[in-house]
Amino acid sequence: MENNKYLLSVMVAKRAKELERGAKPLIVTKYRKPIMIALEEIKAGKVFVKKKKESLKSEDVFKEEEDSAKIEESAKPENLSDKVEKPVKSKDVSGKVKKPKKSKG
Repeated sequence: MENNKYLLSVMVAKRAKELERGAKPLIVTKYRKPIMIALEEIKAGKVFVKKKKESLKSEDVFKEEEDSAKIEESAKPENLSDKVEKPVKSKDVSGKVKKPKKSKG
């Protein structure tokens, strides 16, 4: 552990609150007060600090969105177009040409 008295005080405070709320002590100790138990646990190396993930900057978020948009565009097949084509007349089994039905609306 680093020699950082501020980090130590934060660790003791957080662990003491956990003990007050009903957490079980990680070591056998002669003390009954949560603060002293927390200090003993830290001294014994049973309590550690979790490293926080670095928060993303706004530039990184927008860059990720742009990258995902580029991937979506590149995934579109080249032979497809956005043009709307006219319906094709289909032949019936008998060989007669059917006209497309107009929707009533």
